[in-house]
Formats: sequence, C-alpha cells, structure tokens
Amino acid sequence: MASIDENNYAWFKKNLSDLLKEYAGQFIVVYEQSMRGAYSSFEAALAGALEFAKPGEFLIQRCVSEEESTQVICSLIKMPQLV
Repeated sequence: MASIDENNYAWFKKNLSDLLKEYAGQFIVVYEQSMRGAYSSFEAALAGALEFAKPGEFLIQRCVSEEESTQVICSLIKMPQLV
C-alpha cells in the first residue's frame, strides 16, 4: 500500500507538464491527490496547507522541470509549534 506522500508525489509527477504551464517556480500543495494551492515560498505553502490538513497529510513540491529539480524530503514528525 502506497503512503500519502507517495500517492501525492505520483499525482504531482503525472501532472507536472500541465502544472508547469501555469505554476512554474511556485510551491504547489498537493492534498488527496489534487492541487490545493500554489505559493511563492515554501513558508507560505506550509502555512496554507496547515489551514486544512495536518502535517504528514500533504505534499509541498516546487513546480520546476525534472531537469531543474532537486528532491528534498522533509517529514514533519513532531513540530510542537505546528501541531
């Protein structure tokens, strides 16, 4: 069984070419395998995502081509100021 992160990332990768047309360079919030917002910074994306989901339930991914991308995996296991 795939994890929430794996499912959301798979959705992001599948839709990357379409997302790049409108959201290139922005930080995309993916929740339940759909885009829930696009933000100019990671911090803004995190704040936006936490308005409707708990840490670990969403993915934040920078919308850049595969050639430009670097993968950073962060897991919010326990951050008292956010939970």
